[in-house]
Amino acid sequence: MHDVVHEKSWRLGLERALLAAAVLLGGAGCKGEGDDGADAGTIGGTDAGTGGATDAGTDEGTDAGTDAGTDTGPGPVDGPCGWEQGERPSAELPSTHDNAYTINLAQWMIDNDGGDPVETRQRMNEAIAWAVEDGFDKVIVPPGRYVVGELTNDIYAAGIVLPGDMTLELSDGAIIEMTPNDRHNYCVISVEGNDNITIRGGMIRGDRADHDYSGGANDEGHGVCVWTSADRILIEDTELTELTGDGVLIVGSAPKDDDPDAEVPSTNITIRNNEIHHNRRNGVSIVGGHNVVIANNHIHHMEGTAPQFGIDIEGVHRRDQDILIFQNNFHDNVGGDFVTSTGRNVWLEENTMTQCQVNEQGEYDAALPCENDQIDGPIVLWQNTDTIVINNEIRMTAGSVNGLWGIINYPNVSEAVRDNPVGNYIAGNTFYGCGIHSAWNRLQHIANNTIHEGTLLAYLLECTRLENNRINRVSGERFKLRNVAGQAEGNIINRDEGAPPSGDVPVHFPMSDDSPYRNSSPVFW
Repeated sequence: MHDVVHEKSWRLGLERALLAAAVLLGGAGCKGEGDDGADAGTIGGTDAGTGGATDAGTDEGTDAGTDAGTDTGPGPVDGPCGWEQGERPSAELPSTHDNAYTINLAQWMIDNDGGDPVETRQRMNEAIAWAVEDGFDKVIVPPGRYVVGELTNDIYAAGIVLPGDMTLELSDGAIIEMTPNDRHNYCVISVEGNDNITIRGGMIRGDRADHDYSGGANDEGHGVCVWTSADRILIEDTELTELTGDGVLIVGSAPKDDDPDAEVPSTNITIRNNEIHHNRRNGVSIVGGHNVVIANNHIHHMEGTAPQFGIDIEGVHRRDQDILIFQNNFHDNVGGDFVTSTGRNVWLEENTMTQCQVNEQGEYDAALPCENDQIDGPIVLWQNTDTIVINNEIRMTAGSVNGLWGIINYPNVSEAVRDNPVGNYIAGNTFYGCGIHSAWNRLQHIANNTIHEGTLLAYLLECTRLENNRINRVSGERFKLRNVAGQAEGNIINRDEGAPPSGDVPVHFPMSDDSPYRNSSPVFW
């Protein structure tokens, strides 16, 4: 059937030695923040964009990701410290499929009460294939628990395989579940490289609790496999849970040494209005995807095997680009909420990211205990990715192994270098109990952020813009800069309890693009 995506390196954590200096830099309780300035300033920064938020593309047949959000960013800037911003990503949706066939369980002899997984898989696939060949383009699965899984080779257990140009709709109460097995890799549902497919409703469940892990990592068991090089796929209104790997895995074909054109991404993938939770590896992994929209999902409790993120963009020699992550609710993800090591023109917009203390409705509740010590996140940006991070709410309570950093850069090289001519734009975000860690990079535009009880740390940066950021913090480090070249204006600190406007104080950082600002004595670093 299919081999596992062997190439995945999951580098997160393997290069943390490069962050040792950063962890030392970020002791969040020390003095020495460079708070010079006297005149009272204005109240906070302005939002990064003013557009209202609605669902990102709710009607089939239109593009997802075009109907809402804040189409804003740094825009084109002249000179060596400028770049031209990419357009807000969107994804073309599949066609609307209305000619429906409801599977006749008696006719196809399909057990909907947890019966034989091989027979159930084979008969469901036969019923779906017959319906599509007979002219139906929408197949409805009645309520029930359908256990599937056929061991087709030494590493793979096969599930439901969908032909192209169709909708698979699971009725309320319909569960498609992978049978317990010992295989490294499985897909409960696979699109098998076919196009123009919608998967909607019901529950897609893995065998996490009863899986036999004795053969190795066994971290490639996925709910929906969007592979390889598929186009126009929509996954919506579905619960994806208890997978040994990811809720959704998106894969494009990889380039070859003798054939660079062999790289063909999966394109126009939309994942919206789902609950993706309690999977071992990730909520969604993107390994060669273009024009991907992930919107209005509840993504939580990724824990079990690295990297344990809500969303992981890690192309493994593939290119990932034009990805919109919009209005999702992330929490209790052990690795973090979002990581990108290969993304280009990725927009992380209007999401809520809460480390812990979240109730069953997905809402922050300070009265609850914090039972999640994150490893990396919430947000990790690798050195040469370009990401627009705007208007998100980010909250930490216990910190990660890196400290209390809502956004952190991971370096490929511990120098102020960057191979990508497009930079990062971080604007309009609100941080609670955490801050921004930006180091070893160039082309960083950080503007209009509000940090409550956290620090903005910048180290060894070139072509930096720090504009209209505010930090409300009674005690501890606020702005902490060292060897930062660029421009800074309009930044505010407020040391007073409750941050009344009368406590606003401008903070000045004399710097230019060819003359870096040096702040704290090395003793603080």
